[in-house]
Amino acid sequence: MGIPLYGSNKAGNALNGHVKNAGYKEISTVTAGDSSHTLSADDGGVIFITAALASAAVIKLPEATEENIGLEYNILIAGVLAAAAKISLPNAKNSVFAGLITQERSGTGAGVADAADVNRTTVVTKISDGEKTMELDENDVTFGGAVGTNLSFKYVAKDVVFVSGTTCVNVASTALDALQSTTFTGTGY
Repeated sequence: MGIPLYGSNKAGNALNGHVKNAGYKEISTVTAGDSSHTLSADDGGVIFITAALASAAVIKLPEATEENIGLEYNILIAGVLAAAAKISLPNAKNSVFAGLITQERSGTGAGVADAADVNRTTVVTKISDGEKTMELDENDVTFGGAVGTNLSFKYVAKDVVFVSGTTCVNVASTALDALQSTTFTGTGY
């Protein structure tokens, strides 16, 4: 970076206020409500979930503010979810998800194998949908979240987190059924 012009750092401390996304955090605690499931802006980077997250576990993302524009989490699921889980934004704030998710069927090392005619479906959510939570369930054709799920959450504007990536379903069926109205919900944590 070059030398800034005199006074150019006065507008919002722009030169010292950048977001770092070089972190790594492994979530290995199964218990729903564990503090390791709450992410901060300092956790930007790779979030590697190796735990078989317990029923009702919530990965809590921070609010989307002007200060954390540029923050990104790359959430990778390597643990077999014990039951339904969620990735959520704060309910009391205005932050919402927008983006595109592809759901596909895939087996885990101990799970079902891919069928010959793999089925994929795509889910789109818009700012106007007002969604704050993404539902996960590794063996439910409505949600996905099996081993191999790879999701990116980018803080692109005040109140907007752009989500993209793939959710995997560990079910021997081509009847994938992810819909915007079931994959995302309007209630956060």
